[in-house]
Amino acid sequence: MRVLDSGYTDQVLLDTISEEVLRIKATVCNSLQDLNKLYMVDRALYTNTPGIPLYMEFTPQIMRAMKTPLIISEVKLYTVERVWGMRTLRITR
Repeated sequence: MRVLDSGYTDQVLLDTISEEVLRIKATVCNSLQDLNKLYMVDRALYTNTPGIPLYMEFTPQIMRAMKTPLIISEVKLYTVERVWGMRTLRITR
């Protein structure tokens, strides 16, 4: 596993890139410094109970079926990892 980026943030916006490319476009929004970061990931994992690592998984197929971008607010920590060629965004509330 290789950690590509990690840090504290306020909000994460998940969307798909296009119909042809199955990737998730993840925008990590930081209101304090107004330094938004953009990542292309294969999946996003989200938990709102940090003590219990039960994650909701968002894949490009799930995101495409939702038709609208997903905004996850009150985020405390995010990590972008690469394992076996797959990029994963972990989001903790």
